[in-house]
Amino acid sequence: MKFTRQRLSKLADEGRRLFGWEGTIQKSAALLNLAALLGLLYLVTPAFGRTPSHGKPSDVIILGVLLGFLAINYLQFLVMIRLRRKWMELEKQSTYDGLTQIFNRNCFEEILQDEIRRAGRYHFPLTLCLVDMDNFKSFNDTYGHQRGDELLQRFSKLMQSAIRTADCLARYGGDEFCVLLPHTDLVKSEKFLSRILLQANEMLDTTFSAGVTSYRAGENRNQFLMRADAALYQAKREGKNRIRCMIGKDDSHAVLSF
Repeated sequence: MKFTRQRLSKLADEGRRLFGWEGTIQKSAALLNLAALLGLLYLVTPAFGRTPSHGKPSDVIILGVLLGFLAINYLQFLVMIRLRRKWMELEKQSTYDGLTQIFNRNCFEEILQDEIRRAGRYHFPLTLCLVDMDNFKSFNDTYGHQRGDELLQRFSKLMQSAIRTADCLARYGGDEFCVLLPHTDLVKSEKFLSRILLQANEMLDTTFSAGVTSYRAGENRNQFLMRADAALYQAKREGKNRIRCMIGKDDSHAVLSF
């Protein structure tokens, strides 16, 4: 988390710097546009006792200055486009995982906090699933990190194609993924997860362990996550390739397999 805070701090500083540049450019462009407008009015409108003329050295100089203003404005426009693209890249980095292109851990935890508030206010079911690839380290050691990265990418695409638009999928770290299912109870969540993990097992030739739990009124985000993690740990401890669900108000002896 310390690294995440440092990265977000750098992104915030970079964002302030970029928007500072953009604000300066906008003010400069407005002044140059005003100067160009006044210059054009001076050239084409009788003013201060002069009449419009063509070819006078002073008018040629003024015209040259106006063209210079337009060129500077064009360059500033290009700079603003580059600044906007840079900011979009930074925003993407702070939201999505670079490898799998799904939400990263920090963004997921923000979404989770929002969904917890909504579930507490409107009293709808909210289920959290933690999914972990079995023996992923051995896979990396056997086939190499590139094959391991490809496996993570394929799994994330498969999961992303299976969830609803209201659901949230994120890479929580390493080979661990989070799936947040609003308006879905524990039984339906377990059935959905069983179906998609069976499909992933057939397509990717690897097994998965998962922990599933439902939100309890009044608890905080960390308590919710820790209970899902406890269910995942139980699945791993029992031999992997299975789903365990944490239910009831008392966590002791509350791990079930549907």
